[in-house]
Amino acid sequence: MKNKLTKLAREYWTAEESRDIKAILSFFSKDARWTGPDGVTLVGHDEIRTFYEKSATAYPTLSVDVMRSYGNKHEGTVEWKAKLTAPDGRVLDLSGVNIMKRKRNKFTELTAYFNLGAF
Repeated sequence: MKNKLTKLAREYWTAEESRDIKAILSFFSKDARWTGPDGVTLVGHDEIRTFYEKSATAYPTLSVDVMRSYGNKHEGTVEWKAKLTAPDGRVLDLSGVNIMKRKRNKFTELTAYFNLGAF
């Protein structure tokens, strides 16, 4: 299903691939809620920024393929596959699912499910 949420998700991952924290955060509402696979919940840009800064430092190169998506233009699930490359050249293949809610062109909630054991 190609819908507004899937399009927004692809644009978000393009920003994440750039590792530009300001561009990434532009996809989240000011009071957005980001929940990771370990149950940690981050609220607002200041807290959400910490996840993306750590990720960009640990893996400065990222590529993401958007697979399937389900839902409607306001909320849904997007399956993805990613390849992260560490500064030492080590490559990590990762896949997961994000449950996303949006209002206008901003995510209000994003819950990410992926294998933490891969790290």
